[in-house]
Amino acid sequence: MPVNRHAVEVGVLTAIGNLLIFQHYMPQIADVRRADAFDRDASSAEKQAILLAAGFTTLVAASVRSWETFIVAGAVAVGVDIAYKHAIAVTPETGKMNDAAGQSLDDVSHPLPDYSMDETG
Repeated sequence: MPVNRHAVEVGVLTAIGNLLIFQHYMPQIADVRRADAFDRDASSAEKQAILLAAGFTTLVAASVRSWETFIVAGAVAVGVDIAYKHAIAVTPETGKMNDAAGQSLDDVSHPLPDYSMDETG
């Protein structure tokens, strides 16, 4: 099945629309990384942006009846959302991503139990 060139072009235009949605709702990624990790305002704005971008992508793809449009525009929206989610989780002091409890994700998250044998027994 050949790829519909016009559907891909509409997908690229829709992807540009998704980028504009994120640009409207969110500051630059560098600015988000400088804020406190897991900032509620940034998380809320990011959720609003991805919901609007998903709705916009679905509306356009449904109107042109094309999976190619949905895949191209959806991939861009998901990629930008992942970049923002990562930026929201970065701690500005260390420049690394931490979990919600503040523990660095560089450490082992779930260490194995200590099965060492007691030398005395």
